[in-house]
Amino acid sequence: MSVAYTILGVLMDAPAHGYSIRKQLEETFAQDYGLNDGQLYPALAKLEGQGWIEKEVVEQQRSPTKHLYRVTPAGRAAFERWLEGAEPAHGRERQSFFWRDEFLQRASFFEHLDPGEAAEQIRARLAQTEARAARLEARIANERPGAKDPYRRMIVEYGVRLQRMRQGWLEELLARATETHRFRPDVHKNGRSNVR
Repeated sequence: MSVAYTILGVLMDAPAHGYSIRKQLEETFAQDYGLNDGQLYPALAKLEGQGWIEKEVVEQQRSPTKHLYRVTPAGRAAFERWLEGAEPAHGRERQSFFWRDEFLQRASFFEHLDPGEAAEQIRARLAQTEARAARLEARIANERPGAKDPYRRMIVEYGVRLQRMRQGWLEELLARATETHRFRPDVHKNGRSNVR
């Protein structure tokens, strides 16, 4: 996710506090796709340093001071350039799915792991994926009638499809790990063969 431009996009709708930005992303795309504070506040500081947003300090009598962020004309222009721009031909997605997913990196070496342990890791990831898909589906089901932005809904629908595709792939991987476990009784707990 392009954190800076996603934040600018939220602020294009209306000025907001940091907490409100995070909540809006969670409400729009589900909690799994929101930003944590470690991503949000450094990105806000960077955007402010670039002159793309400005911060207004809002004093409160009974609560801590809040910062209200709004897009500047320079930020609006940068967002519009980004929004109108075409993805480079080489694209950044080339194998990014692998480098952004530690599970895939580990799974590429499961042959060195006891197949039963590999199957347990796959089951755990499968449960996480099913729960993520269910949360996204609930987000769609709970959407207010007449929601104003069909594009955001379609992004959430994409998330559901992606999770369901991942679920199917994990089920295949689990079947393979289970099959390997049945047909490799010579594999030791540390993944090394007993046969010499």
